[in-house]
Amino acid sequence: MARKKQAMALQSHKVLELKKHVAVIHSSNKLSLLQRKIANALLFNAYSALQEKDEHTIHIAKLCELIGYASHDHKSIKRALVNLLSTVLEWNLVDGERLDTEGVWNASSIIADASIDGPLCTYSYSNKMRHLLYRPNMYGRLDMHVQAKFQSGYGLALYENCNRFQDIGQTPWFNLAKFRKLMGVEEGKYKIFRDFKTRVLDMAVKEVNQYSSLSISPQLRKQNRQVISIQFVIKKPNGVLISQSNDASVTEESSLTTVLKVAFGFSAKQITEATKLYEESYIREKVNFVQASKSFKSGKVKHLARYLLSALRDDYQPAKPNVTTRSSEQLLIEHTSQQQNKSHTDIAKLTAFKRFQDKQLFELFSQLPKRSRSSILKKFEKFLTGIYYDVYLRSELENLLVRDQLCVFLKQSKHVLVKQLMRYEDWLKE
Repeated sequence: MARKKQAMALQSHKVLELKKHVAVIHSSNKLSLLQRKIANALLFNAYSALQEKDEHTIHIAKLCELIGYASHDHKSIKRALVNLLSTVLEWNLVDGERLDTEGVWNASSIIADASIDGPLCTYSYSNKMRHLLYRPNMYGRLDMHVQAKFQSGYGLALYENCNRFQDIGQTPWFNLAKFRKLMGVEEGKYKIFRDFKTRVLDMAVKEVNQYSSLSISPQLRKQNRQVISIQFVIKKPNGVLISQSNDASVTEESSLTTVLKVAFGFSAKQITEATKLYEESYIREKVNFVQASKSFKSGKVKHLARYLLSALRDDYQPAKPNVTTRSSEQLLIEHTSQQQNKSHTDIAKLTAFKRFQDKQLFELFSQLPKRSRSSILKKFEKFLTGIYYDVYLRSELENLLVRDQLCVFLKQSKHVLVKQLMRYEDWLKE
């Protein structure tokens, strides 16, 4: 009866979603599948009162429901709790490059204490973990329903580490030693990459693709025939097809972002790049061109995003009618088309000028003394938000999108470097 009530209580949750701090996701630990699931379930249960309460209580039946544990062997639950008490997390392995350079180091046990009295489990967190875990500014969203399906700790660890980067479409490159730590592989185990690939990597990728909405594929980087780093390309959601029909929810009046994302399957990165390179009116013109094409209407276009990107890049135009005589109406249409072509040429020139100017601005910035660059970057970090900030933490100024944002920041702040840039009229002459 108690188990049935707990199941009903779980069903009352509309979304079983845990916001887990990226530091804990990208941490070094050797958790088993059961231990990792329990750690997430305990945090999910305690999250809303993490700062208000010193201790938290969960019914064993609810805990089992959250982790998809069907056995009545609660001794395994107790053993897992004991291991959580003795497991030390060391963070942050992905975004924390400053840990090594600045001597910053963080570590804590996952839970501070735990006890089981009949059907109830009582537990608590250390102060360091409480402050870290509550309302993190950088987190990954974990679906508790999804985590309950995983059959291996490696699969669940890979899901957590990829899930955070789904909006970017790819993870950073993990060097092999770091990736082994993220997956919780013991030192000295599966030393030969062939064994590691079979026992860890392939199995984990298969589970992520099978149990979650993500579709991931690993990319390997080699040096002297040895694999040195791994990256994962991410597609979401798995199995969702983009409709090529005129969906009522994606009309001409819809926001451009919605049209590109829903109707054409653009990734967040593709949307950002397209809207920076081209005017909205130009993009909508090419959207209308593609949707009016016979191939689109007949459903023959297999890669809509690629087709639209080509139309934008090469300025696709409707086929001209093959007639010998032209009416005044046709002449008017041709004149209008010529004006539009001129407008598109101007847009292309402005786009090329912007790229030239940004390149010049970044070169001027790179020539500044180190102290001046550091001062600018401190202010620039506060300017960055969302995905750009995440990418900056991983790649700094090596990433082209981050460089582009730096140029936007310098122009908006009217930095003295901007005054040294070439003017549009002078650029046209050259």
